[in-house]
Amino acid sequence: MNYAFLPDLSALTILIVILMLLRRHHPQRQANLWLLGLFFTLIESSAHIFYAPAGLPSTALHMVVIVCYLLAGIVFVWAAGSYEITDRRSFHFLLLNSVPLLAICTCYGLHLFSKAIFLPWVLLGVIVGVLTSLLLRRSILLALLLTSGWLAMGYLVSNGNYRQAVYWSLGVVYAIATANFYRKLPRQSTGRLAIVTGFCIWAFFFFLHPFIVTYRAYADIASHIWNMQKSLISIGMILVMLEEQVSCNRWLALHDELTGLSNRRSFEDHLSTSLERCRRAHATLAVFMLDLDGFKQINDTHGHHAGDQLLRHVADNLREHFGGFDSIARLGGDEFTMVACNPSHPETIELLRDNIREVTEIPFFLDGHRLSVSASIGIALYPEDADDATRLLRIADLRMYSLKQARTPLRHIRLDSVPALTASGRFRGRTAAGHF
Repeated sequence: MNYAFLPDLSALTILIVILMLLRRHHPQRQANLWLLGLFFTLIESSAHIFYAPAGLPSTALHMVVIVCYLLAGIVFVWAAGSYEITDRRSFHFLLLNSVPLLAICTCYGLHLFSKAIFLPWVLLGVIVGVLTSLLLRRSILLALLLTSGWLAMGYLVSNGNYRQAVYWSLGVVYAIATANFYRKLPRQSTGRLAIVTGFCIWAFFFFLHPFIVTYRAYADIASHIWNMQKSLISIGMILVMLEEQVSCNRWLALHDELTGLSNRRSFEDHLSTSLERCRRAHATLAVFMLDLDGFKQINDTHGHHAGDQLLRHVADNLREHFGGFDSIARLGGDEFTMVACNPSHPETIELLRDNIREVTEIPFFLDGHRLSVSASIGIALYPEDADDATRLLRIADLRMYSLKQARTPLRHIRLDSVPALTASGRFRGRTAAGHF
């Protein structure tokens, strides 16, 4: 047994356990694929312990190591690609093109060094590469690249260079994974730097391996660098997950988790900023406060799941139709609020209110049921109604409840401090004369 690999194996095991613990609090497809790739790497590292200190490894161990290299590389290529989990075409493309390469790696690991064994798999690789590129990816360029790669492997095999054919093909797989991680991970991520560096080392040493075995004096230093990259990649993945968790927490601090809209805290900051901008520009600002009529009945009749879907449906419609607003937020429950800067004409404000109501009333279907709600909308204007954010929100909120009271009587609400509303939603008094 080769006990020199035990420290590196122990370090890799600890890092994988840490990644698994993070995965429990950070569930996502990406983390699952990373763990699967590292699991194959762990098997490969474990097999190295049973290598003889000198001489060739046994065929079984050698096959396990080579096959695990390939399987880990394929998993990392998929994990680092910009594919959806439901993208069956890309998955089948990767899977089908992996079969000939997997067969070649298995034959090499079993020390079956024969052109009669390798070349048929190379030919199959060419055929599969061309067909899958044209039928699944619809790319002539990709078909040409795969054909060139397989023909290069066939040339090496024809000259008896089996080691170069296998290890250089593995180098290409890991180079693709490197490029994918470089494109996919956030540019400012520290973890990205560690992962990309680790995969660069991995790919480079696959290309270098056929020469290292010739110059045994450099084998020890190459082995240490080779083992270093596995820990480097594991640490990078842990860093990426931690960075994503921090980013997620920052997002949740400013957004409503259910709908993805701004929450109350974020909305108040947006309102203060918009208000200050309107002051400097001597512009008008309108605050729209929405409350959904009929939401409670849907919740009581169809359950909270239906209510949640309705809130997401309304939020998506508001975001789609009024993305130009300064802010759209869910304050809690079935209350939404919106801010529009510089709606210069009374007709514009009234049109906006009517459009908001129409968008809110767009129905959606749940288990064959057609569900919809209406909206009570209160409006407060700067500078006519108030010149600070707190009073604008209070006035819009009271006017919204005043309109809701006209439709469904409510109790214990004092509305005598703000202009009254007619049943149609128009203001009576000084505000109406000025704006509606």
